[in-house]
Amino acid sequence: MRSARLKTVLLWGALYGAVWALAPGCLSEILSTPGEAATTILAGAVTGMLMSAALAPGLAVSHRWQAVCLGVLTLPLGAGLFGFVASWIHWTVMKLTGTHYRFVMQIVEPPGYIFDPLQTAMNYAFYATLSAFGIVFMPLAIFTTLHLRRRMAAPPVVQS
Repeated sequence: MRSARLKTVLLWGALYGAVWALAPGCLSEILSTPGEAATTILAGAVTGMLMSAALAPGLAVSHRWQAVCLGVLTLPLGAGLFGFVASWIHWTVMKLTGTHYRFVMQIVEPPGYIFDPLQTAMNYAFYATLSAFGIVFMPLAIFTTLHLRRRMAAPPVVQS
């Protein structure tokens, strides 16, 4: 993938991810403190960049119906990846500052916390896809995928 195209994919991915992070942020109330809000938005941006970079090669050569199918797959994969990434970001914050956020629960017994990024990933993938939220999230995931495909097809903007 050319450098300009990769830059486009990563920038749009970061934007998509940051916006998508608002959904679990509001639904799970993980935007309640400034630190938690920042880590949630960061996890969303990282997730968006990773998902967009993974999708880009397939989207670049896909037909519209294939992009729709990819969009359906992005919801559980993206939600799961978000849970995984957010868990690790929260763990890193806890190790660096001692602050406990949602994905690293503080407990009294040693080691003093519960950390399970795989379980968090599965929970987010399940609830985003198979709960009532999936009715709203699935069309949005398809729209986001089709939008990325369109951005990739657009000629890159050359600045002089």
